[in-house]
Formats: sequence, C-alpha cells, structure tokens
Amino acid sequence: MNSSNSITIGYWSTKGLGSVCRQVVIYAGHKLIARNYKLQPVIDNNNVSFDGSDWTNKDKIELKKKNSLINLPYMEIVDNEGNEHLISQSNACLLYLGRKFNMLGNTDVEKTRCDQLLFETNDLRSIITSFAYTHFQNIELEQEAAKEVFTKAFQKNDAGKMQKFEHWLSSNQNSIFLLNNNVSIPDFNLFDVLDFYIEFLKHYNFVDKQNNDEILSAVGYPKLNKFFIDFKSLPKMSKYFNSILYSLPYTNKSANFGSGIKGNKWDIKIQTDNTPFEIIL
Repeated sequence: MNSSNSITIGYWSTKGLGSVCRQVVIYAGHKLIARNYKLQPVIDNNNVSFDGSDWTNKDKIELKKKNSLINLPYMEIVDNEGNEHLISQSNACLLYLGRKFNMLGNTDVEKTRCDQLLFETNDLRSIITSFAYTHFQNIELEQEAAKEVFTKAFQKNDAGKMQKFEHWLSSNQNSIFLLNNNVSIPDFNLFDVLDFYIEFLKHYNFVDKQNNDEILSAVGYPKLNKFFIDFKSLPKMSKYFNSILYSLPYTNKSANFGSGIKGNKWDIKIQTDNTPFEIIL
C-alpha cells in the first residue's frame, strides 16, 4: 500500500474507465501511480482471442483477499488518518476522490446537480462504448450503426445527449465548468467522453475537420467545444496531457473501434503494446 501522498490506480493499458480517476488525482496535485495491465491477443488457427491473465493471474489474486469485489479499475489509497483503502468500481473510485478533493459540490443542491451530471455523462459514455465493442459482419452494418450513435448523441432535440449539455452550459455562462465556478468530478467525465466522441466523428467522417479544437463546433455544439478547449487548457492538467496516459487508446484490444491508431481497430500484425506496467506522475 502507498504513502498518504500517492494514489495508485490500476486499469487496462487503455484510457477507458480508469482515465477519469487518473485525471482527477493529477489535477489535485497528488502523486499518481498508474498500473497498466495488458490484454494479450492470442492467435489460434487464424482465430483471435484475448487473454487477460496479466490481471487475473497476478495482482487480482492478492487484491481479492483484501476486497472481494475487486476489479478494474481499482484504487489504493492511504487517507490522512493512515487508514488504507482498496476501492473498486469506477463510480465508487470517482465519488471517493470527489469527497476527498471537494469536487462534488458544497451544498445539497450542488451535490444533487453533481450527481445528475455524473450519471448523465455515464449515459453518454455507454452509447459509444457499446458501439465500440460491437463487431459487425461488414462495413455497411458498421456505418449504419455509427449513424445511429451519431443520432442518439448529436440530434438537435430533447432526446439528444449532447444537446442537454449544450443547454446546461448555456445556462451557466459565468463559468467554464459544469458546476458554478469550481471544477467537479463531472467535468473530468465529460471531457473524457467528448474526447472519445471527437475521434468517433473524425473516424466515421461526420466532419471534414481534423483539428480537435474545432470539431464539436462543426457539428453544432459551440458551448461544448469551448468547454473542451478550456478544460484542456487548465494548467493543472498539463501533466496528464503531456504524458503517455493521454496517448493510450480509448478502448481495449478486443474492441472494434478506438483500440488502435487514430480510432482504428487494434491490428496485431503491426501494433505492439509497449505501455509500461507502472507510470508515475
């Protein structure tokens, strides 16, 4: 277990659900120990499967003795009183960090707004994640499914997920953040999800621009575009954006989208996973 000035977060060697937790720790100025477990491709008679024993046969065995619910992501932390905590489940990790760093609002009203925003961003993430891990029989079916994702996320009506956040930001004009003038857990979650959707928009040719700082405006969401730029410009986030953690793929190697170079599917013929097991920031 670590000292009280460092926090360990274990996840696959991808951004995924571990990315937001890692961002929060870096923003808060704590030492981050990021452990990265590799999903290994296995080829048998031209059939490809994936082996997760780098996690299941190693650290998971010992960690499970301390927490029977253990899974990825997990977080190891020592609080200010010297108590050791081993936490699993991404939302549980995020909520713990939010309480620790006062990023969940101050009043009951703010805390409730924070909850709504967090769960709404999770809904937005689930749309693209479900698509990313679906394998299609042909490119035509994949393109049709991509259009459905675009419609669910970007349609300009009350059912559109992005529209909800665009309106929310429009009503909070005096702040670059979602909750008043202070950064909160949903800010990290929203940025991370937007970053994934931007790659989706480029990869499936929903925009003709390649500059990430212009893409959300190009599909009609200037407030979200500004939020994306402002968040990425936060001085406390520069360590994350300049690190290998930000260059990790969005999804794991078993995914159909987001697991390879520039959103492409992981190609075992040309790609190798050289992510260090432990990255300290």
